[in-house]
Amino acid sequence: MNSHRIRAAIMASASVGGLTALGLMLTPATAFAQAQGESGSSSLGSEIIVTAQKREERLQDVPVPVTAVTANTLIENNQLKAQDFFSSVPGLNLQFQNNRANLSIRGITTGPATGNPVVGYTIDDIPYGSSAGLAGLFGSAPDLDPTELARIEVLRGPQGTLYGASSMGGLVKYVTVDPSTQEFSGTIGGGLNIIRGSGDDVGYNLRGAINVPLSETFAVRASAFTREDPGYLDNVVTGQRNVNQVRVSGGRLSGIWKPSDDFSIKLSALIQDRKIYGSSDVDSRLGSRYQQTNQFGTGPSRWKNQMYSAVINASLGNAELTSLTAFSISDNYDTVDFSAAALTGIWPDLFPEAGVDQWATVLRQDYRVKKFSQEIRIATPITDNIDWIVGGFYTHEATKYSIQTFATDATNGTSYGLPILWRDNLTFKEYAGFTNLVVRLSDQFDLQGGLRYSENRQLLNHREWTFFGPAEGLFSNPRSKGHALTYHFTPRFKISPDHMVYGRIATGYRPGGPNATCDVGIPCDYRPDKTTNYEIGAKGDLLNKTLSYDVSFYYIDWKDIQVTQVAPAGTFNYNANANRARSQGVEMSFEARPAEGLTLTAWGAYTDATLREDFTELSAVYAAKGDRLPFSSRWSGRVSANQEFPLSANVTGFANIAMSYVGFRQGEFVPSAAQADLRQRYPAYTSFDLTGGIKGDDWRINLFIQNLTNKRGLTGGGFNNQTTFNPFWFNYTQPRTMGFNIEKSF
Repeated sequence: MNSHRIRAAIMASASVGGLTALGLMLTPATAFAQAQGESGSSSLGSEIIVTAQKREERLQDVPVPVTAVTANTLIENNQLKAQDFFSSVPGLNLQFQNNRANLSIRGITTGPATGNPVVGYTIDDIPYGSSAGLAGLFGSAPDLDPTELARIEVLRGPQGTLYGASSMGGLVKYVTVDPSTQEFSGTIGGGLNIIRGSGDDVGYNLRGAINVPLSETFAVRASAFTREDPGYLDNVVTGQRNVNQVRVSGGRLSGIWKPSDDFSIKLSALIQDRKIYGSSDVDSRLGSRYQQTNQFGTGPSRWKNQMYSAVINASLGNAELTSLTAFSISDNYDTVDFSAAALTGIWPDLFPEAGVDQWATVLRQDYRVKKFSQEIRIATPITDNIDWIVGGFYTHEATKYSIQTFATDATNGTSYGLPILWRDNLTFKEYAGFTNLVVRLSDQFDLQGGLRYSENRQLLNHREWTFFGPAEGLFSNPRSKGHALTYHFTPRFKISPDHMVYGRIATGYRPGGPNATCDVGIPCDYRPDKTTNYEIGAKGDLLNKTLSYDVSFYYIDWKDIQVTQVAPAGTFNYNANANRARSQGVEMSFEARPAEGLTLTAWGAYTDATLREDFTELSAVYAAKGDRLPFSSRWSGRVSANQEFPLSANVTGFANIAMSYVGFRQGEFVPSAAQADLRQRYPAYTSFDLTGGIKGDDWRINLFIQNLTNKRGLTGGGFNNQTTFNPFWFNYTQPRTMGFNIEKSF
């Protein structure tokens, strides 16, 4: 038995005219902005101010494809979980398993268990999560409650220059609300929901936030929330009902001291605890959307995150200094049914005295990541027409990863041994320097460009023990180091104050890393891979701002793809670099306001993400030139209509209907050419959501129905390149969910 093979298995689980004809396009911002104190999310009329380029700009002026949604809209549409929001962003593919979201943007992925992360996440510009895949790839997307969010920004395409490692596909920015010294204020809200299949179980959410000015220069803000999502799947093996219940709770405390307009310091503490009582796997052999066959002792997991930060802003003459210091701790464990693995057949010989007729295999995986990061940057005008940003970045991550494999009785879950133990400790350090220039050649035309140099060093302490007869162990301490130079060049031309066109060449990368063992023909480490994005786009407003548009055409070249390889002797797997891929496509977004109170929004995306070369013969998976990259849908879109209407002088009614379309997708690559026909296929599906309610100046009541037609959309699972997971297990969209939310501000 080889542990590298075990880990690989464990970690897995058109034309432009045609697009226009479909009418599936997106508004640049599908929500109205709201002022949020001193958070930097101030509104300009109905225009959202974003910080995608680490400076405040109107969304319509940013020469980057950005989707921005305010917390106000997330709550109004009951988008309280990560998958609710991410599933409606153009160019973004959501892989959802075990109640966790993993993302790819514009098709840049070869599967959730290959290499290091491809999408970056920040909370107030502070990197969130690990840069290394060892820390648990699946579930890397934060699932923050909207209570403390001003907005979420999704930047599509490589963002390596300003945001560094692991943003080669794109970046998701969470922007929180700052404390305000202006006035005492707060909100309180909650709601109930029922999911079809959950029986009498009712879900709920409660949230509250309070802002307290303690003086003219100091204020604190505190928030807390708790949420329970009822389970709706029954386990026919254990007899448990509604096993996939989820409970999440958390809070945030922040304080800001602003003694003058030239200086401020904000301290924040964020904590979130998520308990998952069972997986969302459905066994297709049972013929029901609501049943599974996971073994005793499998399914539960827990994800606890803490982040502590200090943000300093200081004016130094014409220059603006920003310092971001953060420390985070993430604890996570999973319990996985691994009974379909071939090693389950070894248990009768290894434990003959047990007298067990039916054996099962249970895995427990534990992750713990401690991360420190520091960024310092200065933004300053060099002349009246040249703005400059220069900065440095450092991060230190210490990751502990362990596997325990239990041989259990399949009829009752009794454990009879622990034949495989695995302990890894990874240290990851990165140093980077970056610079960015904006040169305004005229009132209408400017050039933006930037460079970033990054260097990382990694040390892996690998320990494993197997007990198949004579006990044996493998101990190694491999190291790796790598560097990357990323850049972007972006010319922008403002045809008028309401219309802008841009071009963009931008690169991104993700770090490589060490392999636990190396030998003849097997590298001791694998290199970074890199994406280069070539893009043209246009944004603007028409007809006195009654119609907004956002259109982009892109081509992404992906080099040195990180893939899982197999040793020549076939004894274990390792990571290496191979081949090339490309993603090309079109994204269109529109918002129309044709009548008083009526807003029509639509977006559509065409994504063609394929391999440009065959995988090598030594690859652990099979893939040929032209094969589509996993989980990328060629066509996707969303249309919605929102109507507001006065009910009285102080009360407004509103109603919204939305339709989302996710196109055909394929699953992970298969082990061999002989199994090419077995590569999993995920059919296209369409879902509908309804929202309606009433609101006043400081209160709101809304009712919602998500997945109105109870569509059974297939999102993951089935046959994949790690056949040790059950090929009959699938993940589906959440069944029809109905409920209401109430919110009051003061």
